[in-house]
Amino acid sequence: MNAHREVEVIIIGAGLSGLTAAYELKKQNISFTILEARPRAGGRIYSLKEDRFGLDLGAQWISTHHERMKQLIAEFNLETISTSQKGRTIYEQRGRVKEVNGFLPPVSRLALMDLFRVKRKINHMIKQLPGEAPWNSELGKSLDRITMQDYVNTSMFTDEGKIHFTLLAEEELSTKMYYVSALDVFWFLKSAGSVNKLLSAEQFWIRAGASSLVECMAERLKDHIEYERPVEEVKYETCDEVIVSSAEEQWKAKKVIITVPPNITENITFHPELPGVRTELQKESSFPYVMKMVVVYDEPFWREVGLNGSLFSDQGPISLTMDSSPEHQRFGVLTILVGGENAQIYSKMGREYRRTETIKTLVRFFGEKAGTPTHFFEKDWSEDKWTRGGYGSHFPPGTLTKCGSALTEPVGPIHWAGSETATEWRLYMEGAVQSGQRAAEEVRHALHSKQ
Repeated sequence: MNAHREVEVIIIGAGLSGLTAAYELKKQNISFTILEARPRAGGRIYSLKEDRFGLDLGAQWISTHHERMKQLIAEFNLETISTSQKGRTIYEQRGRVKEVNGFLPPVSRLALMDLFRVKRKINHMIKQLPGEAPWNSELGKSLDRITMQDYVNTSMFTDEGKIHFTLLAEEELSTKMYYVSALDVFWFLKSAGSVNKLLSAEQFWIRAGASSLVECMAERLKDHIEYERPVEEVKYETCDEVIVSSAEEQWKAKKVIITVPPNITENITFHPELPGVRTELQKESSFPYVMKMVVVYDEPFWREVGLNGSLFSDQGPISLTMDSSPEHQRFGVLTILVGGENAQIYSKMGREYRRTETIKTLVRFFGEKAGTPTHFFEKDWSEDKWTRGGYGSHFPPGTLTKCGSALTEPVGPIHWAGSETATEWRLYMEGAVQSGQRAAEEVRHALHSKQ
């Protein structure tokens, strides 16, 4: 095996966090190479183009609170589109279908009071929870002893309120609340700032698709990215030397930033082995099943009957739809998310079966016009070799208390990034950018302290 070249830093993964880390290192004139397993950059960002309009099959939405993303969008002069919210939202809970104006839950006044109380209580608690290493606090430790389902069952007093809370939470998590630590969810909410900020995070998206931002960043870094280079081995003996191997090639560096999700890091062999706490964290971090579909129509016909294109369902297979149509309305776009057990079942079916069942479901909610799309696109992230699910890692009770520090704690010359490691807007693109900036600063400081 021949040495390929020597740089100061090797970045594993050309997703948004890896590109951001590289972007920051380039500003500091620190030499680097990005190794990417896929033939493209972007990781969990993946867009198609339709009439110069982006159809996002991966990460898509941005909040007005995502300052880093807004700065990047402005830097590259990318246009954005606001999510259409005018009209009625459809809710299906336990087989009952209701249409409501805006996004106010279709529940009784008593259940609404219950939801308001629990939201206020959660917001109060996350103010007390540290944004960094929350598992070290007494509050964090107590939350990590229970599941989020346990918390809801003991904190809410109406079945109707619990059902609605579960509908929204499990759509966000893509898994059942009884699998996930309450601390995991509270930390997720803490990183967004409040429950309301998280619930209103899907405010706009990039007109040409999120991939257009990735492409702009990758273009500036094109001389430093090696595609189709899945990393197989990382050898490190000291804090200032690491050898990274991919097939028959090797790279030598002083530091390495690993930006791929924890579950994918298990594909890499480390010499010496990673500490037990890091290994255990990776084993506990498998992604939920997630599929995303985009259905294109001649027009956004649902707007004609006063609907905003949003559907929340706890029956499946579809758990969420949103209107992703261009504002000029030359054609209509419904974005569909299928997560958790529904996605697991769907994943085993053929594409034609999924298309047929999805269209039938859309017709049930949006009428006969939903039965004649012009295009149907899908992405099964659970089948993606270099992701294996989405949207991000969630942990069972006890894992964060025991292993949470391993998310970001360097191991010799190895540093960690990725949206799972973010303390602001975890599991969003904003979090990916923050994590890349943080890892780049760690590496810069470590390199300069040796000079």
